[in-house]
Amino acid sequence: MRLESVSQNCSVERIYSALSSVFGFSEFRPHQEEIVTAILGGRDVFAVMPTGGGKSLCYQLPAYLLDGVCVVVSPLISLMKDQVDAACANGLSAGTLNSTISADERREIGLALRQNRLDLLYISPERFNSDYFIERLKTLKISFFAIDEAHCISEWGHDFRPDYLSLSRIMSEFPDVPVTAFTATATQRVADDIIVRLGLRRPHLTRASFNRPNLFYRVWSKQRLDDQILSYVKSHAGESGIIYRSSRKKVEATAALLQSCGISARHYHAGMTDIDRRNAQEAFSRDECSIIVATIAFGMGIDKSNVRFVVHADLPKNIEGYYQETGRAGRDGELADCLLFFGRGDIVQQLRFINDIEDQNARNIAKEQLWQMVSLAENPSCRRVALLKYFGEIFPESGCGGCDICVNGDERIDATIAAQKALSLIYRTRESFGAVHLSDVLVGANTDKIRQFGHDKLPTYGVGKDQPKNYWRAVINELIAQKIVKVDDLSRPVPKLTEEAWFIIRGKKTFSMLQPSIYEDRKIKSNQFAGNNILAAAVAPFSEPLFAKLKAVRMEIARAMNVPPYIVFSDKTLHEIARYFPRDAGELKLIHGVGQHKYDSYGQRFLEVINEFCNQNPQEAETWRQRNGAATKTPKQMPTLQAASYIETYNMILQGKTINEIAEERKLAKGTIVGHLEKLGELGMEFSAEQFFVPERLEQIKELFKQNGGENMMLKPVVEASNGNVDYEEARIARIFLKKS
Repeated sequence: MRLESVSQNCSVERIYSALSSVFGFSEFRPHQEEIVTAILGGRDVFAVMPTGGGKSLCYQLPAYLLDGVCVVVSPLISLMKDQVDAACANGLSAGTLNSTISADERREIGLALRQNRLDLLYISPERFNSDYFIERLKTLKISFFAIDEAHCISEWGHDFRPDYLSLSRIMSEFPDVPVTAFTATATQRVADDIIVRLGLRRPHLTRASFNRPNLFYRVWSKQRLDDQILSYVKSHAGESGIIYRSSRKKVEATAALLQSCGISARHYHAGMTDIDRRNAQEAFSRDECSIIVATIAFGMGIDKSNVRFVVHADLPKNIEGYYQETGRAGRDGELADCLLFFGRGDIVQQLRFINDIEDQNARNIAKEQLWQMVSLAENPSCRRVALLKYFGEIFPESGCGGCDICVNGDERIDATIAAQKALSLIYRTRESFGAVHLSDVLVGANTDKIRQFGHDKLPTYGVGKDQPKNYWRAVINELIAQKIVKVDDLSRPVPKLTEEAWFIIRGKKTFSMLQPSIYEDRKIKSNQFAGNNILAAAVAPFSEPLFAKLKAVRMEIARAMNVPPYIVFSDKTLHEIARYFPRDAGELKLIHGVGQHKYDSYGQRFLEVINEFCNQNPQEAETWRQRNGAATKTPKQMPTLQAASYIETYNMILQGKTINEIAEERKLAKGTIVGHLEKLGELGMEFSAEQFFVPERLEQIKELFKQNGGENMMLKPVVEASNGNVDYEEARIARIFLKKS
């Protein structure tokens, strides 16, 4: 396939047909359609898409449609098997060549490649760097290259890997083959560096929003960390989660703590043997253990879609790492929780790591990144707004409704008097002591240090004894976060007064802070996301008993297939089934993620479970079906989370808006809106042909369909027969009305 050539076999109709029948999706996610179209058109592509944004579909769908094999470069061998299993579960032909496969498997994949039977070949950058392997690739028909985790090629990226530099050879060795590169996190500097290093040629560029609307962000002050972690994990019993720690010793200690309390947990770090790491990862991926406690070594090696929470028990080194790690949660689009424990003692620990860096410039960069991370952790306003701002993105609202600050905003208290007491003490102790000592003085503690410096004689000694020490730590930390006091030296965080502080001391300004009692676990509820349709849908209720039965049969099938359960069906799919109670093949295939291959493989098994549950619990089943509008009872309702999106398009059609106006207003591709119309037409929704065509025009297209469309009303022959007078989108719209007549 030459650059800029367009495949004659990839009509809009075929693309949408594959999206539905192969992947089980009724519409593209934001940016997917434009990327797929660019790849099918033979262009190089560079896309920055958030984790969970659906980047794998962007290359798997074209790989399925195009002739030849797509060569996917992936950084971790441990991840490739899951990626191959997931592709095969959807009906694609995929394989990997790496050191873990047997000689028989290698021969089988080699034969499939020579016979042009493979859609996807996953390899590591190290394998690509082999001259022998490159020569073998030259004998194959390659549709395009897809480079995953492309930020690894940039030395400015947060996870630079020297082996990725070999990928710059692709352009010289395969000058006529398109190259696509994907990453979930990259500043503009890193993005520019990736494009240059790979030598991408006039690439189609996509920079998707970094916003993950289904993630709930929260920061808790470190108090009794072991107790806090234990309490949090117990409140999320039965859910999959990752806990990140900053050292191997802490990883093992936290895992042991959880295990001692009967919680199914494993640990993972770079000091373990390859076999032990692989066993821990597989146990987590296959839901054989609920919790994995890990260092950041457990990063890109996880493709598990149903991680419901990510906990950072220690401060991350930088914001990009934090974003990447929290992105492991909620990849299925369902609601997930991201919790960061923060104490200023973490800063000192990170500075010790940084001071071990030999290169002065690298050390300075690391310190700057650490300070940015501290500012994010201490940020007193919306966490999502602050996080997106780092990536140069402006969140359109003042608050997101999806973080602890926004949800608990009404629990801010006037703490002016408390601030005056703390600031007065900072002044009286000559701005020379940290928060721990200051809190001791305020509560009237009897310590050697207090007596040594005579601070028990100060007027402010014991003035805060009506509150616990943790309260005063929270007050001082908030004063730092709001920059009312400043800290000049991160290694010795001693607060010093600013001009703002004096305004508060003199009573000319007030000071407010979040009620410290909010730092406890609260289950996220849908009413916390007023106005956020995506989040409201993600937390929509479903039948817990049916969901439990579906999970059990999913595990049974996954074990028989020797794959992780999420590859069978994601939690999102099971939630929808337990919400809409599909009773037959037609209804089940309307559910998100149920493609034809998966239905053929085990759809009947799930229908048996659903129908058995309905027979045993007829009243509950009927209640759920009536509440959500099952397809057989009310055809105008769609049992998918896309229903709200379709209805929004339908309402705009009824307002008389054009396809272009709707696409622009909703920030969706025109083809996506046309897809909505097709689905609405299939479901019996009424709208007028006159809104889109003058009668003569519709008659002209009708004649083209009669003469060229055939029994199945194919689009391609109609468009070609029109000699450029009718495009695919107009033909698709016309077909909606012609089918009705």
